[in-house]
Amino acid sequence: MSPRAPLLVFVSGLGGFDRIRVPGGSINYYRGLEDLLRQQDVAAFFPPQRPFANVAERAEFLARSLSGLPHDRIVFIAHSMGGLDCRFFMHHLDTDRRARTLVTIATPHRGTPIARSFLESRGPVQWLGRTVMRAALEDLTEEACERFNNHVPDRTDAQYLSYAAVRPIEETVRAFRPWTRLIAQSAGENDSQVPLSSAIWGTFKAVVRADHFELAGWSFGLPNKRFQRPFDHLAFYRRVLDDLSLHSQRLAEGHADSAGRDPPCKPV
Repeated sequence: MSPRAPLLVFVSGLGGFDRIRVPGGSINYYRGLEDLLRQQDVAAFFPPQRPFANVAERAEFLARSLSGLPHDRIVFIAHSMGGLDCRFFMHHLDTDRRARTLVTIATPHRGTPIARSFLESRGPVQWLGRTVMRAALEDLTEEACERFNNHVPDRTDAQYLSYAAVRPIEETVRAFRPWTRLIAQSAGENDSQVPLSSAIWGTFKAVVRADHFELAGWSFGLPNKRFQRPFDHLAFYRRVLDDLSLHSQRLAEGHADSAGRDPPCKPV
C-alpha cells in the first residue's frame, strides 16, 4: 500500500488497548477487525493507548504513536472516549493536517451521566472506578465536555461523521441495566454508557441496535435472535467503510446540506 494512500487509524476508548498478547495469540480491542481489513486490502493501524489517562494525555500519546508513520493522510475511526482524543489531536497536535476525517462511534461528545455518578456515588464499584479512572472520568462529565467543546472546535478543513447505538433496557445485559436506567432518567435513550444525544456529532450517519461494548465486538449477553444479539459488528464496520466512500462522493458532488449534516437515521 502506498504511503500516500489514506491510513485508517482505529482508536480505542476508555480502558482500551491495541492488543494483549496471550499464549497462542492475542486479544484485540476491535475483535476480528484486523482480519476483515486485511481481506479487503485496507491499510489500517491500531495504536496503543494510555487507557485511563485524561483526554490531553491520551491525545499526546496518540500523536507520538502516529509520528513515525509515512502516510500523509489519516482517517480516524474512534470508539467511545477515543473520539475525544482524536478531536483534541486534530485541533491541537496535527500540525501537518494529516487527519482529514474523523468517524466517532458512541463517543460522549457532550459527556455521560455515568462519569459524574462514579465520581460522586458510594459503593465498591464506584470507588474502584474513580480510583483507577479518575483522570478520565473527570474529562467525561457533561460539564467537562461542554468546556471541551467550547475550546476544541471542529476544524473547517476536516469532516466529522458519527454513529450511535441504543439498546432498550429490556434488551440490556442485567449487569448494565443500572447504568442504562441512570442515563435514561436524565438523558434518554442510550447504549448503557453513552446517551444517544451525546454521541451525535458532525454528519450523523446512523443509530444501531447494540450496546456500547458490542460496537467493538464484545457481547456479554447470551445470544438472542429477537434482540439481534450478538450484534454483527463486522457488518457494521463494513458499512462504515462504505459510508466513508459515499460521504466523500456526496461532498464532491455538493449533495451535503448547508450545515454539513445528514438527517439522523432511525435504529437499524
